[in-house]
Amino acid sequence: MDQPTQAIAEYAAGVRAAMLDPSTVAAATRHLIDSVGCALGAVDAPPVAIARRIASTASSGFGASVIGLQDRTTTEQAAFANTCALRYLDFNDTGIGGHPSDMIPAVLAVAEPRQASGRMVVAAIHAAYEVFAALRRGGFAPRGWNVDQAQNVVGAAAGAGFILGLDCARMANAVSLAITPNIPLRATRAGRLSEWKGCATAHGAMMGVLAARWAHAGLTGPPEPFNGIGGLCQLVGIEPLRMERIGEQRGGLGALQSTGLKLFPAQYNAQGPLAAILELRSGLRLDDVDRIDVGLHWGGWYESGGGQGDREEKWNPSTRESADHSLPYALAVALLDGEVTPASFGDDRRNDPALRALMQRITVREDPALTREHAGEVPNWPSSVEVVLRTGQRLARRIRWPKGHPRNPLSDGELEAKFHRLAQRALPPAGAQRLLDTLWRLDELDDIGALTGQFRAIRCADTHPGSTASSGDQR
Repeated sequence: MDQPTQAIAEYAAGVRAAMLDPSTVAAATRHLIDSVGCALGAVDAPPVAIARRIASTASSGFGASVIGLQDRTTTEQAAFANTCALRYLDFNDTGIGGHPSDMIPAVLAVAEPRQASGRMVVAAIHAAYEVFAALRRGGFAPRGWNVDQAQNVVGAAAGAGFILGLDCARMANAVSLAITPNIPLRATRAGRLSEWKGCATAHGAMMGVLAARWAHAGLTGPPEPFNGIGGLCQLVGIEPLRMERIGEQRGGLGALQSTGLKLFPAQYNAQGPLAAILELRSGLRLDDVDRIDVGLHWGGWYESGGGQGDREEKWNPSTRESADHSLPYALAVALLDGEVTPASFGDDRRNDPALRALMQRITVREDPALTREHAGEVPNWPSSVEVVLRTGQRLARRIRWPKGHPRNPLSDGELEAKFHRLAQRALPPAGAQRLLDTLWRLDELDDIGALTGQFRAIRCADTHPGSTASSGDQR
């Protein structure tokens, strides 16, 4: 097998639950709480309802729970449907090249029918995050290859494979069976963004589960999917990859601890500028604002400021998905409304003429100094915002670490408040608190079914027509 496949397989098969330190357990628990909260906030979103509807047509003796679905479905469909919900609002974790919590539903889907303990789930999440991070640090650069976030499917296969107890040889096959048939197009995240933007990594979670199950059953994959003949490196025209130091801390932090949580439901590069504009907003009259200049590191400008040739869609977003990836849109809505919530990206709000006019006064540029500051073992995500008034007065703020960054983390209280704000869409307060209490006890659970079983009690408008849960339009 090639070096990346072997390195990933040896690491993932060698993880032991007993070796995890308290900070890793705490980080995994917090990321799971954040993930479930994000999923609850999107229970009635159209793509999530579609995924749940498809999941309801399948059943399995080796089945798993979907949020809002009464009966268990197949592990693959559960992974897809729950990741669609988790990802829809663009509110879940990020920071090591993508959104690694998109892999968590893959772990839960396999853990539930195997009655795995919470401790095993923590170890599997840890393994998935470390594989995800090692791929990005080892030169796996999908954006530069016009490939979407393919690291998720490999990490999901590693996490699911850990739960299934794959040895090194079968874990290598799981890695190969994950990456070989699943090289997604960058079109997912460029130009006019569609509903698939929130479903693409759900597909990765689903296929990661399937790859691990195939390998568990004995199916083999190509031994050199990265560096071999016809492998990934030949496809994108790069030198062979090497995965080094998998599982080692960087900057004193493991992969889980290096991944930030979001304070606002928008693309991660917007987190710092949004905090800055909300601080500057106090005392401002919009009519006095001449222009707003935003500086970002290169990746932020490329992703959310029109840098990939999609400026028209960033300043004139035609879908919810385009809007939450548009920095000028997010800043304009924050300046007008004084807040950014999931409702900020709905059709009615998005088509407000005043909002569209304000966006045209916003410029986004790459600042080479911020690009240099962003680089490092744990990226900083720096940004600057300057508001220029018609009088010529300039008001400026600079953010080095946005709230939620590993160096400026959400407190447990702030995390709980975020969870409850999102959960109220699907659960009454008592039910949300009961679920949250179970999540906080993740490491103590003898059977993860004590958590996932609560997913099936959640009521959604499509699966429970008499539901009292809010079913208002999130678009």
